[in-house]
Amino acid sequence: MKKLAIALLAAALAAPSLAQEESNFKVTPPPISCLDFHKGNNQFTFTGIYMKLGQAEDATGDAPTGWGFNAEMTRGFGEGFGVMYHFMFLGMNMPMDAPNDDIPVRVIGLGPMVVVDLKKGEKRDIAGEIIEKKATVAAFTGLDLLGTFMSMDYASGGEISVSSSEICLPLGMAADFPLGPMVSLVPFGRFSWIANTVTYDYDIAGYSGGGTSDTSYTRFDYGMDIDLRLFRNAPEWKISVGTVLSQVQGMADGNLLIMASVKREWGKHYSSTMFGPVLH
Repeated sequence: MKKLAIALLAAALAAPSLAQEESNFKVTPPPISCLDFHKGNNQFTFTGIYMKLGQAEDATGDAPTGWGFNAEMTRGFGEGFGVMYHFMFLGMNMPMDAPNDDIPVRVIGLGPMVVVDLKKGEKRDIAGEIIEKKATVAAFTGLDLLGTFMSMDYASGGEISVSSSEICLPLGMAADFPLGPMVSLVPFGRFSWIANTVTYDYDIAGYSGGGTSDTSYTRFDYGMDIDLRLFRNAPEWKISVGTVLSQVQGMADGNLLIMASVKREWGKHYSSTMFGPVLH
């Protein structure tokens, strides 16, 4: 049983090392959901998440499943400058045949992100109405905190618990290239420095102990999203095609990932010549 505790620790430590692998280009949502900032403008994004992880062909039992959400608030504090805040919760259930039925895993993430427009593509008139959209290029940086908690109780008595805390410092760039009033391409690139601390404790059948392990690593990822404004009379609502395509790719890999996002802007007004009726 002591070996099982060490195995769980090794699994927890394996995740950071896997993340160091070179990232391939993916059609996926960017790490920032808003690029054009105006003073006093807000945007709120809520994403519901459900996932079911794929298994090997010879695997027995149920597949690990999880559910959660990510809430994000964006506010412009000046022309071309804004801050984003997010909070994420994810609960996972990892079934086991023995010594108990499953292992609950909880993940919590939060943090701010600062965005600066290096090239601003939205032009507004004196009334604050957006009358023109050209390419926007933005740089972003911030702080992301992630905590993972896992515990397992034994029917015969005893417990194993593993927790990890992660600090991520990202630095990246993103762009918005409008192909028309209803479609935009949003490519991005991000470099991240990550520090991870794993703590474990076990007390099973006379064996007890614990420890802490620290690791740090870097990661680079890049990709592209496609933003659609489906409703000409309500341009403040947007959807991400990258989210859908990411889910299709996940299904091809044997993983079911369902994410449904609702994104709405406040404080931006659109010209009837660009996006439909003026919104107030």
